Amino acid sequence: MISRVYYYNLLLRVFVYLLPLFSFGVATYARFGSVRLQHVNSVVPQYYLVLLLFTEIAWILAATYYKLSSVSDLFWEYTGIRAAFFACFATFCLQTALLVFFNQLIISRIFIVLSNAILFCFVVAVRNFFRLTSKSSNWPRKCEKILVVGTDQYARRSVKLMRRIPFFRCEIQAYLQLPGQPIMVQDAPVINAGEPLNSESLNFDEIVVAIPAQRYLQVSSVLDSLQEFGKPVRAIFDLGPRLSVREKLFQVGRLQMMNLAISPVESFAYTVLKRSFDLVFAILGVFFLSPLLLAIAVVVKLSSRGPVLFRQERVGKHGKHFTLFKFRSMHCSSTAESDTIWTTRNDPRCTTIGAILRKFSLDELPQLFNVIRGEMSLVGPRPERPYFVAKFRTDIQRYNMRHRCQVGITGWAQINGLRGDTSISDRLQHDLYYIHNWSLALDLQIIARTMFIVLRDENGV
Repeated sequence: MISRVYYYNLLLRVFVYLLPLFSFGVATYARFGSVRLQHVNSVVPQYYLVLLLFTEIAWILAATYYKLSSVSDLFWEYTGIRAAFFACFATFCLQTALLVFFNQLIISRIFIVLSNAILFCFVVAVRNFFRLTSKSSNWPRKCEKILVVGTDQYARRSVKLMRRIPFFRCEIQAYLQLPGQPIMVQDAPVINAGEPLNSESLNFDEIVVAIPAQRYLQVSSVLDSLQEFGKPVRAIFDLGPRLSVREKLFQVGRLQMMNLAISPVESFAYTVLKRSFDLVFAILGVFFLSPLLLAIAVVVKLSSRGPVLFRQERVGKHGKHFTLFKFRSMHCSSTAESDTIWTTRNDPRCTTIGAILRKFSLDELPQLFNVIRGEMSLVGPRPERPYFVAKFRTDIQRYNMRHRCQVGITGWAQINGLRGDTSISDRLQHDLYYIHNWSLALDLQIIARTMFIVLRDENGV
């Protein structure tokens, strides 16, 4: 949900911030009959370029101050005319101040008034376009599956409002009843909080805590079990109509929600910049390493019987399963055996070529295609097999919290000597450290250290 808010907010911001450019173009044509000022007599194009750059800066400041570029305030004012007027008036005043202090700039006053009038019309139109398209039932959206904590009147009202949130579709999978709570919901199954939660039978994308203020203390009793699902946990708070606390509290439509579980990897930098970085470098990696990939494929095919690529089901972000690609480094065996037997150093199942590939981690190179497909990242916790995830989740506390971020080809644990047959609890601590402290700079550091460590790592299997 929060990622949807970030993307929609970014799209609105880009449109709003670029409006002066379009208003200048229309005003230029309306005032001078051409958008190319070089062909207009008694006009110095450089002066208008200076005005455009100044207007762009002034408009960004005004639009941000009056929240024209914010999704949070998009649905509070019916038309947005009031905020648009004040933002355009503030821009006009700054433009006037510029011409007063720099009287050598010869600019048509009619052009300035006309461009601001057009800017006002554009911003009202853009905001209403976003408002109407977000409410349209024909607008394509992914349906989010929700587990709601709460079964009383408050939860029923919250779900009703959540279903009315623009640009967001949801399907309630189940309700979790807290001790002593009345059941006033009927649109999905109800689960008692005292019963063990079966992660295999529940299929949802997010957890939403919808309980009144007097029951807030009850959240702590079920929060640990909820976090074991490895899914985002939100809470709906009734804290007033316009409270806006960044990072922890975010607003969607008329609902205010707060992150209860750790989720630094839901930031714009992680969801957009990291994905862009992964995609670019994975494509470049495949391109430049294609001769090596082809050579390894030929050697694997000739060295032993079986397919070139080894495909195996792994658990990725938010517990979703995907097919991981590797160069086959072992003799062919049954799926049940490969999925449930732990790989050890000097594993007798390895082929001669496979042992070399595993020593230098060359068998992992096909995972660049998993990165391109969006199933993995270059850096993140290593993906594990479903059999072992179920085992570790039971035996090791907070194990499933590592699935809050995208799994990776290499990670913080791996560059600290925790590859292959090493301590799972130690590996988990390093994975959680990475989640808490993620940054693009940390990813670059991990990639750089991986290039040196992989050649001499004694833990590789």
